Amino acid sequence: MKRVLALILGLMIMVGGATACSSSGKSTNAATSASQASAGHASQSASAANASCAQAGTRKIPKTRLLADLGLTYGAFQRYLYKPYKAGAFQKGANGRTKALIKAGLASAAIVKLLSNASKNAAADPTLCKYVPNINNIKSSLSTLTGKVKDGSASTTEIDGTSNLFGQLKNATGFTPSNNASLPGLS
Repeated sequence: MKRVLALILGLMIMVGGATACSSSGKSTNAATSASQASAGHASQSASAANASCAQAGTRKIPKTRLLADLGLTYGAFQRYLYKPYKAGAFQKGANGRTKALIKAGLASAAIVKLLSNASKNAAADPTLCKYVPNINNIKSSLSTLTGKVKDGSASTTEIDGTSNLFGQLKNATGFTPSNNASLPGLS
C-alpha cells in the first residue's frame, strides 16, 4: 500500500514538474536554442540582470547558497538525465524506461527549483549577478529537454547542449580545477 501511494505521489509530482518544465514548447531545438541563448541573448540578459541585481548583499551567504544550488543541480542532471540518456534508458521499449522517466521528471522539477534559487542568490550579490543569464539559459534549455525526453524525441545534441551550458557556467565561475591540481597532503 505504501509503495502504491509513493508511486501515485511520484507520478503526480512528475506530471506537475514535467508540465511546468515543458511549457516553453516543443517547437525549438534545445541545442540550437541553448547556443543561441548563450551567444545572442547574453547581452540582453546581462543588461536585464544588472538592472535587477542588488547593489548590496540582500541574502545571507549568497555565494555558499549559490554553490550548493549549482552543485545539486549539476549532480541531479548528470545522474538522472545525462547518464540514463547516454545508457539508452529513455528510448521507447527500453527496460526500466518508466522508472527512469519518473526519476528524470522528479529530478527535473527539483533542478528547476534549485536553478530558480540559484538565480535569486546570484541576483542578491553584485559580484555574482553576472551569472544570472547563464543560469536562466540552463533553466530554459532544461525545460525544453525535459519535454523531449518525456516524448522520446530528445537527441544527443540536445542533451549535450544542456550539459555544455553547465560546463560554460562552471568555467565562467572558475569552479573547474586545473589539470595538475591535487588535494593537499596527497601526492
